[in-house]
Amino acid sequence: MIRHIVTITLREDASTDDIESFFEELGPISRHPKAIDYYCGWNFQDLGDPCDIGISCSFANQTDFEEYMASPDHAPPGVYLRKISDHWSVIDYVEGSPQEGKAAARSERG
Repeated sequence: MIRHIVTITLREDASTDDIESFFEELGPISRHPKAIDYYCGWNFQDLGDPCDIGISCSFANQTDFEEYMASPDHAPPGVYLRKISDHWSVIDYVEGSPQEGKAAARSERG
């Protein structure tokens, strides 16, 4: 299973209209047929390097994930993301247990 997580920190001057448009534009990509689940919401804690919005979705395999990432439905939310945020982070990983994890240098991880 592939997990795709995005965290978004809003710009101080992000307009309510642009934020609402961003959420509206997420609609089509959130219904992508290869996405097993798709969740989005507001952060309610300020731990670590705080962000404002989190998005999480999963896929059965790498092929399904790549099809989702290549979808033209990604472009419209991206337009608004660049209006509302100067900083967002993405992590994509194969789901596993802590016991399956092991230390590795970045160069070893690919």
